[in-house]
Amino acid sequence: MKKVIALLMTLALILPVIALADAALNPDTVVTFNRESPVTDWEGDWVLAGAYIGEDYADENDIESNGLLPVPEGAVKVSVKAILDASATGSDAGVMVDQAAYLHAHVYDMEASVTFAADIADETATLKLPWDGWLFTVRGENDGDFNMGVGKLSKVGAEDKSLYFTKVTGVESDEIDDENMKYVGMNVDGQLIVCYSEENLVKKDVEVSFGYIFVRAE
Repeated sequence: MKKVIALLMTLALILPVIALADAALNPDTVVTFNRESPVTDWEGDWVLAGAYIGEDYADENDIESNGLLPVPEGAVKVSVKAILDASATGSDAGVMVDQAAYLHAHVYDMEASVTFAADIADETATLKLPWDGWLFTVRGENDGDFNMGVGKLSKVGAEDKSLYFTKVTGVESDEIDDENMKYVGMNVDGQLIVCYSEENLVKKDVEVSFGYIFVRAE
């Protein structure tokens, strides 16, 4: 009887953490990206609210779990900066975005630092996404749509380039461990997604293979 009571008390402590972690996540929209979201909207501090594994990716790689996954509270945190990039000209003209037409515009790079709970990893990972990691549309001189939608990371500076996905989620998969987080974007619910996909997420809406979902830190 004492063991049953102890187990129930343990569950009572654990379950609220899981519920809090995924309460704000809508499984129908969590990996639907807002293609009009600029990187300047991503700036700030974020906390991990959940994880996700695509159904097709799970089937192809014999992973038992798919869809939304609960995560421990406080397991991963991200701090995002949008940095105005004028490196191509060294002036306020901005970066050359169309060499043939000799057009310049003000564009941003993204840098982010990722920290983990002590039981996950003792390191600070870095994510870098240069201005040309996004699609861009030139409409006229110094005029265009840049740094919006999903961007492709140029660097994941971490010992585990999946950002310890299997350790955080408890899902065992050598395939996930061997992959790098590859894309960053904001979903239609205003949550930040850091993920891997086997296809090009920058250009079109395709399946997210696996990824993290972050909400604004309070």
